[in-house]
Amino acid sequence: MSHIATTSRASLALREEIVYYCRESVRCGLNFNTQGNISVRLPAVGPEPEAIVITPSGVRYDRMVPEDLLVVATDGTVLETGTGYESSTELPVHLAHYRRRPDVHALVHTESTYVNVLGALGRPIEPVLLNMVLYAKGAVPVMPFEFSTNAAFGERSAELLGDDVNAIVWANHGLLAVGHDLDAAFKVAVAVEENAEVLYLAHQAGEPRILDLAHIAVPDGARLP
Repeated sequence: MSHIATTSRASLALREEIVYYCRESVRCGLNFNTQGNISVRLPAVGPEPEAIVITPSGVRYDRMVPEDLLVVATDGTVLETGTGYESSTELPVHLAHYRRRPDVHALVHTESTYVNVLGALGRPIEPVLLNMVLYAKGAVPVMPFEFSTNAAFGERSAELLGDDVNAIVWANHGLLAVGHDLDAAFKVAVAVEENAEVLYLAHQAGEPRILDLAHIAVPDGARLP
Protein backbone atom coordinates (compact mmCIF):
# COMPACT_ATOMS: atom_id res chain seq x y z
CA MET A 1 0.00 0.00 0.00
CA SER A 2 1.28 3.48 -0.90
CA HIS A 3 2.15 5.90 1.91
CA ILE A 4 1.83 8.96 -0.36
CA ALA A 5 -0.37 11.57 1.23
CA THR A 6 -3.67 12.14 -0.51
CA THR A 7 -2.85 15.86 -0.41
CA SER A 8 0.31 15.47 -2.50
CA ARG A 9 0.54 17.69 -5.57
CA ALA A 10 1.93 14.68 -7.49
CA SER A 11 -0.47 11.76 -7.86
CA LEU A 12 0.58 8.18 -7.31
CA ALA A 13 -0.07 7.48 -11.01
CA LEU A 14 2.32 10.24 -12.07
CA ARG A 15 4.97 9.12 -9.61
CA GLU A 16 4.69 5.55 -10.88
CA GLU A 17 5.03 6.79 -14.45
CA ILE A 18 8.24 8.64 -13.59
CA VAL A 19 9.73 5.60 -11.84
CA TYR A 20 8.75 3.46 -14.85
CA TYR A 21 10.61 5.73 -17.26
CA CYS A 22 13.62 5.88 -14.93
CA ARG A 23 13.85 2.10 -15.15
CA GLU A 24 13.18 2.17 -18.88
CA SER A 25 16.15 4.55 -19.30
CA VAL A 26 18.39 1.85 -17.83
CA ARG A 27 16.77 -0.93 -19.85
CA CYS A 28 17.23 1.07 -23.05
CA GLY A 29 20.88 1.80 -22.27
CA LEU A 30 20.35 5.52 -21.77
CA ASN A 31 21.52 5.55 -18.13
CA PHE A 32 23.18 3.34 -15.54
CA ASN A 33 23.79 3.46 -11.79
CA THR A 34 22.22 6.71 -10.61
CA GLN A 35 22.90 8.77 -13.72
CA GLY A 36 20.33 11.06 -15.25
CA ASN A 37 17.13 12.47 -13.82
CA ILE A 38 13.50 13.13 -14.71
CA SER A 39 11.03 15.85 -13.80
CA VAL A 40 7.45 16.73 -14.69
CA ARG A 41 5.69 20.08 -14.43
CA LEU A 42 2.71 20.25 -12.10
CA PRO A 43 0.02 22.78 -13.07
CA ALA A 44 -1.25 25.48 -10.78
CA VAL A 45 -4.30 24.37 -8.81
CA GLY A 46 -6.41 27.05 -7.16
CA PRO A 47 -4.12 29.14 -4.95
CA GLU A 48 -1.26 26.66 -5.40
CA PRO A 49 1.24 27.88 -8.04
CA GLU A 50 3.06 25.69 -10.56
CA ALA A 51 5.61 23.22 -9.21
CA ILE A 52 7.55 20.21 -10.46
CA VAL A 53 7.99 16.65 -9.28
CA ILE A 54 11.59 15.44 -9.65
CA THR A 55 13.68 12.36 -8.99
CA PRO A 56 15.90 12.24 -5.90
CA SER A 57 19.68 12.38 -5.91
CA GLY A 58 21.81 9.27 -5.60
CA VAL A 59 19.08 6.61 -5.70
CA ARG A 60 19.49 3.61 -8.01
CA TYR A 61 16.56 3.28 -10.35
CA ASP A 62 15.99 -0.37 -9.51
CA ARG A 63 15.48 0.66 -5.88
CA MET A 64 13.54 3.87 -6.44
CA VAL A 65 9.89 3.92 -5.38
CA PRO A 66 7.19 6.54 -6.05
CA GLU A 67 7.45 7.85 -2.49
CA ASP A 68 11.08 8.88 -3.10
CA LEU A 69 10.15 11.66 -5.53
CA LEU A 70 10.13 15.28 -4.39
CA VAL A 71 7.77 18.14 -5.17
CA VAL A 72 9.52 21.48 -5.59
CA ALA A 73 8.17 24.99 -6.16
CA THR A 74 9.39 26.92 -9.20
CA ASP A 75 11.55 29.08 -6.89
CA GLY A 76 13.38 25.96 -5.70
CA THR A 77 11.59 25.56 -2.38
CA VAL A 78 11.04 21.90 -1.53
CA LEU A 79 7.33 21.40 -0.84
CA GLU A 80 7.29 17.65 -0.34
CA THR A 81 10.39 15.72 0.71
CA GLY A 82 9.18 12.24 -0.16
CA THR A 83 11.09 9.70 1.91
CA GLY A 84 13.76 12.19 2.90
CA TYR A 85 16.16 12.14 -0.04
CA GLU A 86 17.50 15.37 -1.50
CA SER A 87 16.33 16.36 -4.97
CA SER A 88 18.44 15.82 -8.07
CA THR A 89 21.53 18.01 -8.04
CA GLU A 90 20.36 19.43 -11.37
CA LEU A 91 17.12 20.82 -9.95
CA PRO A 92 18.11 24.45 -10.81
CA VAL A 93 18.78 23.38 -14.39
CA HIS A 94 15.34 21.80 -14.73
CA LEU A 95 13.67 24.91 -13.33
CA ALA A 96 15.54 27.16 -15.78
CA HIS A 97 14.26 25.14 -18.74
CA TYR A 98 10.68 25.17 -17.50
CA ARG A 99 10.86 28.95 -17.16
CA ARG A 100 12.15 29.32 -20.72
CA ARG A 101 9.77 26.83 -22.35
CA PRO A 102 6.15 27.09 -21.16
CA ASP A 103 5.26 24.44 -23.77
CA VAL A 104 7.49 21.89 -22.01
CA HIS A 105 5.95 19.74 -19.28
CA ALA A 106 8.63 17.06 -18.81
CA LEU A 107 12.42 16.82 -18.86
CA VAL A 108 14.54 13.68 -19.23
CA HIS A 109 18.31 13.82 -18.69
CA THR A 110 20.24 10.79 -19.98
CA GLU A 111 23.90 9.89 -20.37
CA SER A 112 23.82 7.51 -23.31
CA THR A 113 26.90 6.33 -25.18
CA TYR A 114 26.68 7.74 -28.71
CA VAL A 115 25.25 11.06 -27.56
CA ASN A 116 28.32 11.32 -25.35
CA VAL A 117 30.64 10.24 -28.17
CA LEU A 118 29.46 13.11 -30.36
CA GLY A 119 29.28 15.45 -27.39
CA ALA A 120 32.90 14.70 -26.49
CA LEU A 121 33.80 15.55 -30.09
CA GLY A 122 31.77 18.75 -29.92
CA ARG A 123 29.65 17.70 -32.89
CA PRO A 124 25.97 18.67 -33.11
CA ILE A 125 23.71 15.68 -33.65
CA GLU A 126 22.28 16.18 -37.13
CA PRO A 127 19.11 14.30 -38.11
CA VAL A 128 19.65 11.25 -40.31
CA LEU A 129 16.61 9.25 -39.09
CA LEU A 130 12.95 10.16 -39.44
CA ASN A 131 12.20 9.66 -35.73
CA MET A 132 14.91 12.19 -34.89
CA VAL A 133 13.29 14.77 -37.16
CA LEU A 134 9.82 14.09 -35.79
CA TYR A 135 10.69 14.08 -32.10
CA ALA A 136 13.76 16.29 -31.68
CA LYS A 137 12.53 18.62 -34.47
CA GLY A 138 16.02 19.36 -35.81
CA ALA A 139 19.77 19.24 -35.22
CA VAL A 140 20.62 18.98 -31.51
CA PRO A 141 23.20 21.59 -30.42
CA VAL A 142 26.15 20.91 -28.13
CA MET A 143 26.80 23.06 -25.08
CA PRO A 144 30.50 23.29 -24.15
CA PHE A 145 31.41 21.37 -21.02
CA GLU A 146 30.93 22.95 -17.63
CA PHE A 147 29.62 21.80 -14.27
CA SER A 148 25.87 21.45 -14.47
CA THR A 149 24.31 21.92 -11.04
CA ASN A 150 23.59 25.64 -10.94
CA ALA A 151 20.98 28.02 -12.29
CA ALA A 152 23.43 29.94 -14.47
CA PHE A 153 24.29 26.74 -16.34
CA GLY A 154 20.58 26.00 -16.70
CA GLU A 155 19.88 29.44 -18.14
CA ARG A 156 22.69 29.09 -20.70
CA SER A 157 21.47 25.60 -21.61
CA ALA A 158 17.88 26.80 -22.01
CA GLU A 159 19.02 29.71 -24.16
CA LEU A 160 21.04 27.44 -26.47
CA LEU A 161 18.19 24.92 -26.66
CA GLY A 162 15.88 27.72 -27.75
CA ASP A 163 12.23 27.32 -28.63
CA ASP A 164 12.24 25.07 -31.69
CA VAL A 165 14.34 21.99 -30.85
CA ASN A 166 13.54 19.41 -28.16
CA ALA A 167 16.99 18.36 -26.98
CA ILE A 168 20.45 19.66 -26.15
CA VAL A 169 23.73 17.84 -25.60
CA TRP A 170 25.83 18.80 -22.61
CA ALA A 171 29.35 18.07 -23.85
CA ASN A 172 30.99 15.21 -21.93
CA HIS A 173 27.85 14.81 -19.83
CA GLY A 174 24.84 13.62 -21.81
CA LEU A 175 21.52 14.82 -23.15
CA LEU A 176 18.59 16.87 -21.92
CA ALA A 177 15.35 16.02 -23.75
CA VAL A 178 12.12 17.96 -23.36
CA GLY A 179 8.53 17.26 -24.31
CA HIS A 180 4.90 18.23 -23.86
CA ASP A 181 4.60 15.22 -21.55
CA LEU A 182 6.88 12.55 -20.12
CA ASP A 183 6.21 9.99 -22.83
CA ALA A 184 7.15 12.54 -25.50
CA ALA A 185 10.32 13.64 -23.71
CA PHE A 186 11.44 10.02 -23.33
CA LYS A 187 10.80 9.36 -27.02
CA VAL A 188 13.06 12.34 -27.81
CA ALA A 189 15.86 10.87 -25.68
CA VAL A 190 15.55 7.46 -27.36
CA ALA A 191 15.38 8.96 -30.85
CA VAL A 192 18.43 11.18 -30.34
CA GLU A 193 20.56 8.30 -29.04
CA GLU A 194 19.54 6.01 -31.92
CA ASN A 195 20.23 8.82 -34.39
CA ALA A 196 23.60 9.61 -32.77
CA GLU A 197 24.70 6.00 -33.20
CA VAL A 198 23.63 5.83 -36.86
CA LEU A 199 25.16 9.25 -37.57
CA TYR A 200 28.49 8.27 -36.03
CA LEU A 201 28.63 4.96 -37.92
CA ALA A 202 27.47 6.52 -41.19
CA HIS A 203 30.33 9.01 -41.01
CA GLN A 204 32.73 6.04 -40.87
CA ALA A 205 31.32 4.72 -44.15
CA GLY A 206 30.74 7.91 -46.10
CA GLU A 207 28.75 11.13 -46.08
CA PRO A 208 25.33 10.66 -44.46
CA ARG A 209 22.25 12.35 -45.85
CA ILE A 210 20.90 14.91 -43.41
CA LEU A 211 17.12 15.23 -43.09
CA ASP A 212 15.13 18.43 -42.72
CA LEU A 213 11.43 18.22 -41.88
CA ALA A 214 10.77 21.36 -43.93
CA HIS A 215 11.96 19.51 -47.02
CA ILE A 216 10.18 16.20 -46.38
CA ALA A 217 7.00 15.61 -48.34
CA VAL A 218 4.43 14.67 -45.71
CA PRO A 219 1.31 12.99 -47.18
CA ASP A 220 -2.01 14.68 -46.55
CA GLY A 221 -3.61 13.35 -43.41
CA ALA A 222 -0.38 11.92 -42.01
CA ARG A 223 -0.26 12.12 -38.21
CA LEU A 224 2.96 13.50 -36.79
CA PRO A 225 4.05 13.15 -33.13
